[in-house]
Amino acid sequence: MLCEELRREVLKTANLLPVYGLVWMAGGTVCARDEESGYVVVTPSGMPYSELTPEDMVVTDIHNQVVDGKYRPSVATDLWNGIFRARPDVNAIVHAHSPYATAFSVINQPVPIITETMADWFDRPIPVAPYLHLEDEGFFTVPIQVLGDGFAVLLGSHGPITVGKSLSNALERAVTLEEAAKTYFIAKAIGTPLVFSDTQIKRSYEYYHHRYGQHPIDNDQEDGLA
Repeated sequence: MLCEELRREVLKTANLLPVYGLVWMAGGTVCARDEESGYVVVTPSGMPYSELTPEDMVVTDIHNQVVDGKYRPSVATDLWNGIFRARPDVNAIVHAHSPYATAFSVINQPVPIITETMADWFDRPIPVAPYLHLEDEGFFTVPIQVLGDGFAVLLGSHGPITVGKSLSNALERAVTLEEAAKTYFIAKAIGTPLVFSDTQIKRSYEYYHHRYGQHPIDNDQEDGLA
């Protein structure tokens, strides 16, 4: 089976999305790029993850052509591969429908950096891409432009996309973003949430990615940080 181990990892990550309350039923998408072959493994369109096997994951090339798989890939495969083409530093993408983060996309408000944990994983507030239907011109390009060199973007009135060097990074960002959005909602009900300054964000992010955890002090890779 082509990209067998990566298929297993993609399915394992997909099955964790409902565990963390990020999707329900057949919602959301997980995909990852194989660094050796350049192929992309993506969850199939419209199928509950709990009923799938690694073989059900779909393998495409970076230009959206199916290389291996019996099902149709995610309907937004053009967008996922577009991100991979634009971001050589990204090897994994998680798309969720988590309610608190999605609420920010509904009111077209970026999610500010409000906790140190959020600053550890995001080096800037999470921007919102304008609402576009899958069949609208720009759906496969505008979110990539809004994402830029950041680590997350909210699809307008839809839900968040998080990216990372690995599936664990992209998943942790999705969970962290949802928890931060929820915390902001609770704090807003109590009073006025304090928002991190650019300096505080940079300090926390650089500390976490350069000096925290069991990795060489000069290693700026994301993997194995927690």
